[in-house]
This record gives sequence, C-alpha cells and structure tokens, in this order.
Amino acid sequence: MSSKSVLEHFTVPDDFQNGNTFKGKCMHCGTLISGSYKVTSNFVTHMKRKHRDLYILHSENKEIQPTLTQCIKKSVKYSPSDPKQLEMTNALIMFIAGDLLPLSIVESEEFKNLMEKADTKYQVPSRKHLSSKLLHEKSVEIKNNLVNTLKRAESVCLTIDLWSSRQMRGFLGITGHFILDWAMKSVMICCKRFKGRHTAESIRSEYEEVVTSFEIGFKIAAIVSDNASNMVKAFSIPGFDDFKVDHES
Repeated sequence: MSSKSVLEHFTVPDDFQNGNTFKGKCMHCGTLISGSYKVTSNFVTHMKRKHRDLYILHSENKEIQPTLTQCIKKSVKYSPSDPKQLEMTNALIMFIAGDLLPLSIVESEEFKNLMEKADTKYQVPSRKHLSSKLLHEKSVEIKNNLVNTLKRAESVCLTIDLWSSRQMRGFLGITGHFILDWAMKSVMICCKRFKGRHTAESIRSEYEEVVTSFEIGFKIAAIVSDNASNMVKAFSIPGFDDFKVDHES
C-alpha cells in the first residue's frame, strides 16, 4: 500500500487543500487520524495496527489504485460562469429547442451518462433551471438579434396565418421576408397562442403588438394571408392603405 493510496481508506474534509494538515476519518472504525497529503505515515500506521488484514490485502493488490489527487480532479466541476460551461449549456439549449425535445431529457440517466463521457467537468442544468431561466434568456437573446437584423432591412413583407390545434387552442404565426446584403432572408417573427375569439379586431390587435415589439411597423411593404373573412376584414380596416395586402385562397 503506497503512502498516497492509503488515504482511500479515510474520509477527507471537503475543504481539504494539498499540503495542509487535516483529520481523516477511518472508513472502517471511525477513528480520526491527523496528517496531510504529503505526510501520510500516521494513516499507514493506523492501517497496519488496526486493520492489518485490509492493509495486507490492499498491498498485494496489483491493480493501480487512483490517488487522492486524481479523485479530487475527477470530481471538480466547471463553475456556472466558466466559458466552457456556458458554451456547452448554450449548445444543449439549442439542441433541445431545435429538435423540439422534452425538457425532461436532462433528467435521463442515459443522457447524464452521455454528458459525463463527453466532459466530466460539465454540470447538466436541472429541468427547473432550464424552464425558469435558461430558455427565457435564450429567447430574449434571439429576439434581440432578430430585431437588430430587421433594423438593417429597408422593407419587410409578412405572411400571417391563424389556426387552431386539435385541442382547439388558437395560434398566430407571422413570418418576415426581406432582402439583406443582396440575399433573400426569411425569418419566423412569432408563433404564439391566440386567446379569445378570432375576430378581425383581435387579429389586428395581435398583429400591431407584434410589429411594434419588433420595431418594423413602418417597414411593412406587403402582407399575405388566407382569404378567411376575419383575415380579410382585419386588414381592410383603415390604416392599411399604404401597402399591399394579398389574401390567397
């Protein structure tokens, strides 16, 4: 048994620092023994006198045992502000959102094992932390980036649709289309719950809220929607005379 591997038989305090003296608790009898990582003679003596059979068995074991330093390094995790922790968490958020995966994936033991294999220092965020903070922050970041992109466009054309799910929940979708740097761009501006009756007034109110939020109200060159009566009426209300409105069947 080496002087370093003997420490595997003792519980080391959490605030242990290499070189400092500490009291290790024997895992076999509970006795507190003073020593340090560099001076382990007290621990070796205790094992020889009180647990001789274990000491001999350990000494004869030819399998290489991990040192205390190796164990400590393995357990060290990235801090929340570490660039690598932030980079991997951002990739995880985009993975979940991009593939429409359930947030419960971070609670999967197989997923945790995968992340452990990928990087032992990475701390997988909890489901609650994802839903209450991380996803909201990413949503705000993406919206701000889109607002800045739309500011560079000279004009924007919109397509608008309103539909109900099988559970009869209404949704409003608005996409934007514009030319930037001599290339056609198409973006999803919103896909949100539409509560209440699908009246022309409600549609117009939601529309105005969205274009105001993205600061593009004065840039709209054309709007394309279906020819449902409520859509036709919503964009026939005075105020839409300055740009083209198409209602496709």
